[in-house]
Amino acid sequence: MTKTLSALAVLLCATAAHAAPAPMPKQPSTAAVDPLAGLNMDQQMELCDRLETLKKENKPLSPKMQQQLKACQAMSMESAPDAAPDATQER
Repeated sequence: MTKTLSALAVLLCATAAHAAPAPMPKQPSTAAVDPLAGLNMDQQMELCDRLETLKKENKPLSPKMQQQLKACQAMSMESAPDAAPDATQER
């Protein structure tokens, strides 16, 4: 009986080891590419400043520039400091 159980265990492990890997889900082709990709932080900040200046001057922005501006605005929203906890504000 123990030989049968050990044989089944070996067979089960061998079958699991040779199983095909699960297919990776494909990313949708409409996935947005980061418009600031390939730029270091200094370059991103410089680009964001220039785009903000152009926007304030009511200059026309290309679609790519508009995407970059949106990425800049999203980046600045994410990095905004959170409000201090109540205990800190009481001090």
